[in-house]
Amino acid sequence: MAIIQQIQQKTGCLFLIILGSLLLFVISDLIKSDQGFFGDNSLSVGEIKGEKVSYEEFNARYNEMLNQVMESNPGIDLDESMKSQYADQAWNSFLQDKIFADEYKKLGIQVSGDELADMTIGEHPDEQVVKAFQGQNGQFDKNRLIKFLQEDIEADEKTAARWLQFEEGLTQNTLGKKYAAVVRGSAYTTKLEAKQLWQNNNYAASGSFVGIQYATIPDQEIKVTDSDLKKELNDNKLKYKQDATRDIEFVSFSILPTSEDSAVTKNWAYDNVEKFKAYKYDSVFVNINGSEDPWDGTYKRIGSFDKSIENQLFALDSGGMIGPVYADGKYSIYKIAGIKQDSISVFKASHILVQLTTGTREDTLNSQIRVNSILNDLKAGKVKFEDAAVPNADGSGGNQGDLGWVTPTSQGISKKFYTLASSAPEGQIFVVTDEFGIHIAKVTTPKYNKLIKVAVLSQTVTSGSNTIKSASQKANDFYAAARSNKDFGKAAEGLKLSKRVAYDIRESDITIPGITEPKQIVRWLYNEESKVGSVSEILSFQTNYVVAKCTKIKKEGTSEIEDIRPALELVVRNKKKADRLEERFTKARAKSKTMAELASNVGSVEILIPQQIFSNDNIPGVGYDLKVLGTMFGCGTNKFSPIIRGENAVYVVWVSNINKPQAPATFDEFQKMSADQFKQGVDAGVMDALRKKAAIKDMRYKYF
Repeated sequence: MAIIQQIQQKTGCLFLIILGSLLLFVISDLIKSDQGFFGDNSLSVGEIKGEKVSYEEFNARYNEMLNQVMESNPGIDLDESMKSQYADQAWNSFLQDKIFADEYKKLGIQVSGDELADMTIGEHPDEQVVKAFQGQNGQFDKNRLIKFLQEDIEADEKTAARWLQFEEGLTQNTLGKKYAAVVRGSAYTTKLEAKQLWQNNNYAASGSFVGIQYATIPDQEIKVTDSDLKKELNDNKLKYKQDATRDIEFVSFSILPTSEDSAVTKNWAYDNVEKFKAYKYDSVFVNINGSEDPWDGTYKRIGSFDKSIENQLFALDSGGMIGPVYADGKYSIYKIAGIKQDSISVFKASHILVQLTTGTREDTLNSQIRVNSILNDLKAGKVKFEDAAVPNADGSGGNQGDLGWVTPTSQGISKKFYTLASSAPEGQIFVVTDEFGIHIAKVTTPKYNKLIKVAVLSQTVTSGSNTIKSASQKANDFYAAARSNKDFGKAAEGLKLSKRVAYDIRESDITIPGITEPKQIVRWLYNEESKVGSVSEILSFQTNYVVAKCTKIKKEGTSEIEDIRPALELVVRNKKKADRLEERFTKARAKSKTMAELASNVGSVEILIPQQIFSNDNIPGVGYDLKVLGTMFGCGTNKFSPIIRGENAVYVVWVSNINKPQAPATFDEFQKMSADQFKQGVDAGVMDALRKKAAIKDMRYKYF
C-alpha cells in the first residue's frame, strides 16, 4: 500500500477507493489461500464461500480502479508493482462483499443516511474527509467541502461518480470499525480465568528430574518398517495434513547489465556534458536526447531533490552543472536552468513534543512542569536533545525529533510554529504552544529563500544486445540438454552451470526464493500438463531467463509416506526408543526411594529445578516440553511422577514444593489487564475463522 499512499500524497487525489482501512490489516492474511484449486477450467480468478469470482467481473473492477488512478494522475506510469497492489485491492473488495457483508447483515450492523451525512458535512467529519479537504494551514476546511458538494460535483459527472465511490468507501470503513468493536466487545476474561492466570504467573514449583535422551540409543539399533510409518500416519492424519505444493530445480541466466553495458551509458553521459553546458535551450536538449527525467520547468525549493546532491545544486549559480552522477542504476547530469527568490523561508527544524492530552488547567500545568524540567536538563547537559525527542507522539522521535524541511504548509506544522521558527536563529531553542502541544524546538539549518529550476539529462544502464544474446544462447543450449538428459543437475554440470532448488511452492505463493517473477513459474507448475519430471520452456523475466524442472508434486490432504519419510521415521524411531527407556525407568523406579537412587539405577543423573513458573514453558535442562511442565504442576509433591515420554527424552519428575504466594483480595485489575490483552488478538482469531469458513481459493496468479 506504500506506493498507493505516495500517489495520494503527491497528487492530492481525493477519490482513491477506500476499501476499509481497518479491515485491510486483518484481511491481508485472507489473500493467501491454504488450498489448491480443483474443479473446472472456466475463467475464474478464485472462489469465496463456494461462489466463483469470474475473470470478467474481477477484471472490470480492477480496470475501473486503474482507470480512476490514471484519470486523477495524468501521465502516471503504473508499473507491475503498483498494478499488483491494485489487484490486491480489487480482490479485497470481493472479500468484503462476499464475507463481511453477510456478517454485517447477521449482526444488524448498518450505516444510516444521517450517519453518513454526519461523517461528511456534519459535526463529526471522518478523518478521510478531514484529510481530503485540508486548507493551507493543514486544518479541515469545511467551506471547501461545501463548495465542492454544491458546485464541483454538479459540474462534472465523473467527479460526482467518484464522490459516490468515496462515500461508499466511508460506509465500508465505518461498517468495519463497528464490526471490529462488536468482536472486541465480545471478548472478555472471567474472574475464574483471571485467578488461574494469576496462579500460572505466580505459583512456582521446585524439585528435580531424571531424564535420558532418545539420542543415547543409536539409530541403527531401532528397526523402522513401512508398516510402522503407515500406522503412524493413519493414527495421526490431522498432524500430517499438508497443502498442495510443488518442488522444482532450476537454472537462471542473468540478463542484467554487464560492466560493458555500464561503460556504454557512462560514456554517453560524459560525451554530453560539454554539449549540455553549451546548449542554449535546456528543455530542447533534454527532450531531443531522450532523457529519462523529462523537462520540468518549475522552480523548486530545497527539500525537493535527492539528498546526496541537493546542497551542491543550491550552491550553484545559473548555468552551473553537476555530474555525471551515478545512482540507482542511472547516470544523470544536472544543470541549473534558472534561479529566483522565494517569498517564504524554508529550513529544517527539530522538536521535543509534550502533548496536552485533556486540555484541562491541571493537564496544562503538568505539561508545563514537564517542559521546564526538560529545558533544565538540556541546559545542564543531563540529556541530549535527540534523546529527549524519542517519546514524541507524532512519530518524529524515531528520527531524533527531526521535522524535515519546514514550510507554512508542511503537514503537522502550525502557522504559529512556523512564524516563531522563521525568526529564530539557527540552533537556538525556543518554546511554542499550539494545537499539537508544547514544542521545545530549534532550527537546525540555515534558512533558504532560493528557488531553482533544474534540467536533468539522464539514462538508465540497460542490457545491451550482446548481453541478451549471450544469455539467450546459454539458455537455449541448456534447455536442449535438460530435455534430453533425465538428470537435470548433470545437464547443468555439463555446461558448468549452477542448479538451484525451491521447495513447497503453493498456488498462491507471491515469492519464490531465487525467482524474481514467480507468477510464470506458478502458472507453469500448476498447469494440468506439468508432471513430475516436466521441464519448462525458457521462461523470460525482466532480469533473467529461467529453465525449471518439476521434481515433486504433493497433493492436498494427508501426506504420502514418501513426502515426509524422514520426519515420520524420526517420530516412529523416537517412540520405539521411548518404549525401551520407559521399561528401564519402570524397573529402576520399583527399587528406588529417592531421585538420587533412581538416577543411579537408571544410569543417569539428577538435575535440580530451583524454581519453575507455569507460564514459563522453557525448563532449565529440559527446554520446551509441555508434557514435563504439565506433569510438574499436576503430579503432587514428594513422590515420583508418572513416567513422561517427552519431546526429546523420557523423564521422571520429583516436585518437592509448590510456592503459592498470597493472592490479592480481588483479581479485578488482573482480569481487566487480561481482557485487554485478549482483545488485542481477537481480530486475528475471528478473521482466521472467517477465512476457513469461506474456503477461499485465490487463483489470480493465472491471469494477473
